Amino acid sequence: MNNDVPNAFEIFPWNRNFETGIDDIDQQHRVLVNILNRLAWHFASDTSELTPDQILDELLTYAAFHFEYEEAIWNQTLGEAAMARNHHDAHQMFFAQVEELRNSREPQEEVLTRLFDFLTRWLAFHILESDRRMALTAKLVQDGLGISEARNRVDSELSGSASVLVNALLEIYGKLSSSTIQLMREKMARLRAEDELSRIQHERLNQALEEQAREYQHHLETLAYTDALTGLWNRNGIVRRIREYLADEVRAENSAALVSIDLDNFKDLNDCLGEEAADRLLGLLSRRWLDAIPADACLARTGGDEFALLLPDASPAESRLEALRLTARQPFELDGVEVSAGFTAGVVLFPDGAVEDADSLLRQADNTLYRAKHEMRSGWLYLDAGERSQYRARQLLLEDIRRGLNEDEFRLYFQPKVNLRTGEVLGVEALIRWQHPREGLLPPSHFLPAIEHHTLNIQVGEWVLKNSLLQIQRWEQEGVRIDVSVNIAANHLQSDNFAGHLIKILSAFPGVDPVRLDLEILETAALGDLDKAVQTIADCRELGVTFSLDDFGTGYSSLSYLKRLPVDTLKIDREFVSGIEDNGENLSILQGVIGLSRVFGKQVVAEGVESVRQGEILLSLGCECAQGFAISPPIEATLIPAWINRWRTFREWALTRVSENP
Repeated sequence: MNNDVPNAFEIFPWNRNFETGIDDIDQQHRVLVNILNRLAWHFASDTSELTPDQILDELLTYAAFHFEYEEAIWNQTLGEAAMARNHHDAHQMFFAQVEELRNSREPQEEVLTRLFDFLTRWLAFHILESDRRMALTAKLVQDGLGISEARNRVDSELSGSASVLVNALLEIYGKLSSSTIQLMREKMARLRAEDELSRIQHERLNQALEEQAREYQHHLETLAYTDALTGLWNRNGIVRRIREYLADEVRAENSAALVSIDLDNFKDLNDCLGEEAADRLLGLLSRRWLDAIPADACLARTGGDEFALLLPDASPAESRLEALRLTARQPFELDGVEVSAGFTAGVVLFPDGAVEDADSLLRQADNTLYRAKHEMRSGWLYLDAGERSQYRARQLLLEDIRRGLNEDEFRLYFQPKVNLRTGEVLGVEALIRWQHPREGLLPPSHFLPAIEHHTLNIQVGEWVLKNSLLQIQRWEQEGVRIDVSVNIAANHLQSDNFAGHLIKILSAFPGVDPVRLDLEILETAALGDLDKAVQTIADCRELGVTFSLDDFGTGYSSLSYLKRLPVDTLKIDREFVSGIEDNGENLSILQGVIGLSRVFGKQVVAEGVESVRQGEILLSLGCECAQGFAISPPIEATLIPAWINRWRTFREWALTRVSENP
């Protein structure tokens, strides 16, 4: 806790896991953490006499002193070793990133929110991973070990459970920082309100003051649970109302309904009429809807143009929704312009015999709304019993995957990629497996679909990246130099600052040349912002990593992606390789894809080669690079060196030539 700021909210709570074993460094880290907490508090507090820039200057000044002091210790012990130089470079990147955010022209609150996210994540990684690693290495060198031996021993110590601890702590601090500004402001408001309420309660000298305290308490609750714009409940308010409803008495199955509502084309209205007129529309619509619902129903505004409706009696839900639709369609006059509103809704009936909670019900209603917007816009969709069962099963699986990550239950297998004609091993593809404590070794089809388009997909993707680089490093130590391909989901590639996170991951493996890493982009049809994807790939390529388009030919926009995405390799989907011996259509598709690769100057790799004959056909078409069970199934990392030593290409492949009329 920061002593000079009473009751301060700690964006970065310190614990003993951050101790490096070097007292001076630990004390300086504490000062950096305290300055960061103070910066966050002053930004959240509207009574602070200091500006965030003043404290940020203090943070940067002290960081410069700390980095210089720290680097002097490393240089004294490690000299000009690569890890010391990389550590220095990481410090310089810290200043560059802070200045870039500081000079951004985006709104101040958005910039500061991103700044806190960066500072918290960077500081946690800097202390937990980088500085602890440097301190342990320096100590071993002082004890007489060589730098290389000391580094290897530290790498071994910090892998396994220690690595899981680091990743878990980094995840915790990432979550702490993701919504910190709002949390801190709410806390500041609550603390001020509680202080004021406490003062009033202690000064109760008569009934008038007691009445004033009650009114003030009501005001606080109004702020906490109602929407200031419309006067409806806010999300907190309807959550509380649902909890009260569920706790009140035993309810008949599916007797109540929760409806998530989203106005259609509201953004267009906002752009056309202006924010003030759009806000008035929300207020007028809210009052109309309050008149159209029964007295025991609860209506809330949960977001910009999003509403939630609790109907304790679900039987007339259809007629209630139709009344809301008709009411919204009646024209509103705004600044001389008549407009009307439509909406799409998702409906969940409850209870259904399973354990229910308000937050889960709202998520189910929101998910049903999301599907309704894609399947029947301007209508409403009910979540049926089967879908609810699937939803709960997915939630349980997501929790199990999180547990599995924390318990280090995932494994990497590797499938070789070779030149069919020469037999040269071009690299391996990293493929994740789950060593489940109850169900045994699970293939990715058992768990990856559950995290598709979920943020957990990013955590799994980063786990694969880190462990692939770790395996490259281990093979290098065995004298085996081999490139590794890693699958990257579309939502991972498009996540905030993907290139920056990749830099951090690569910096943890300074001995691994980034050119050894190839990123295979999955779900290319899901790349919404193509300009952003192009820029992200370009930024990563500057680091040395290469890119491939996975499953090429299956996406409806594959050609447009090929023209714009700066990738090096096309991977032909196994679907087109399978059955090419007697499938003329697949053969034509393969000819077309291979021809496109030549036109655009890309390497082409075929997936799913399962027979010698398939390899011969691919070679005759001009595709020399492939992977598949005819070459090798995915195998454990420890088996790769031996496999490389004994692998020889098939005689038929070595003799196959490109046919003029395949």
